[in-house]
Amino acid sequence: MNPNKNKFKIVLTSVFGFFILLGMVVFATYKSSNTANTNVEVSVWGTMDSSTFSNFIEKYKQDKNIELKLKYTQKDPSTIDSDILEAIASGHAPDSILIPQQLMKRYLDKVYLITNIPTRTFSDTFVQESDIYVTQNGIFALPFFIDPLVMYYNRDILSGAGIANPPKSWAEIPLLAGKISKSDNNANITKSAVSFGEYSNVNNAKALLSALIMQAGSPIVGTSDGVRFQSYLYTRSPTDITIPTVSALSFFTDYSNPKKSVYSWNRSLPSSKQSFLSGDLALYFGFASEAQDLKDKNPNLNFDVALLPQIVDAKSKLTYGDIYGFAFLKSSPNIAAAYNMISTLISTDAVSTLLQFMDVAPARRDLIMAGSSDPAKTIFYNSALISRAWIDPDTNKTDQIFQKMVEDISSGRMNVDGSVQRASLELDNLF
Repeated sequence: MNPNKNKFKIVLTSVFGFFILLGMVVFATYKSSNTANTNVEVSVWGTMDSSTFSNFIEKYKQDKNIELKLKYTQKDPSTIDSDILEAIASGHAPDSILIPQQLMKRYLDKVYLITNIPTRTFSDTFVQESDIYVTQNGIFALPFFIDPLVMYYNRDILSGAGIANPPKSWAEIPLLAGKISKSDNNANITKSAVSFGEYSNVNNAKALLSALIMQAGSPIVGTSDGVRFQSYLYTRSPTDITIPTVSALSFFTDYSNPKKSVYSWNRSLPSSKQSFLSGDLALYFGFASEAQDLKDKNPNLNFDVALLPQIVDAKSKLTYGDIYGFAFLKSSPNIAAAYNMISTLISTDAVSTLLQFMDVAPARRDLIMAGSSDPAKTIFYNSALISRAWIDPDTNKTDQIFQKMVEDISSGRMNVDGSVQRASLELDNLF
């Protein structure tokens, strides 16, 4: 090997690493341009569990020997929209909201967009999924943590079928289905490899479908002019004539078709999570935050976690992830104080404390680079690096669109192409 070329690589890598570190330091020292009143109690509403948030705050205050004037209120995800709108109208809204990216579209005109953080600094500090917060007019929210979609697998089922390792690609799933899925003489499924093909009894169905569709090549939602959002569900791949969503849905729904050799699931079965907990499902696709719940509900279940399978020979890896961030409401009279407070909560030290109480991944690159001694969290951190999401105009309505798209195919009411085309039009109409 050429020694000069090798030295050049080392220097280049060092310079690149220096600028990433510099960006993180600059971001960590950013403060509001306005003078913040430190005596003001900052109010935050969010969908995060209140006891977990309180434990995190108390531990951080104790470790740092500081006082944080912060009041957090947990809200039901199904009512947080109406609660915030009523609060804004009555003049009693919180200063900040801690929400997943699904609610971003609803609050674009109600939050104060952050303009004093350079986009380069933001991108160097946080993982790529955080870019969803970057708009033409500023940054929507400060990223806190990511809850990525991962694959939990039953070690006993896999080893009993002679399978040494969990699948790394979707191409391996048909083989698993052939070895693992079982049915009785009446075609009733007694053991399943995967819970694909239905919707109502598949936990995290929309997230799983989102991952499959995005892996296939569709962003699901995008913009044509940089301003107006539109559906990309029925958009052809730029490299060939296929429609990524059609390919993804065809693969997904095959597993609920009794005529297919991979038949593994139907709507008469318990939920996928319950089936996994009962030891009747080999693979469960869930969020990182579900890890402790799985352990608590069945301490005897012999399971482990792995990255979500990928498409063979794909140029890049990808999974779906929910990213949670702090946004600041325009109606707040304490934006400066809230900004300074939240800047503390998203710091390296604060997020490190949070990770002691939650099975999630940090949104900060420096913490992911530092890694974890916990094997499961290593998977969560690596998943956060490849996590992506899309702008959801209305979580309830899009859930209905995705369910109808799947069930029209699984019931035989429509073919895959027609179902996806209709779903795309319905999604587009929501914008």
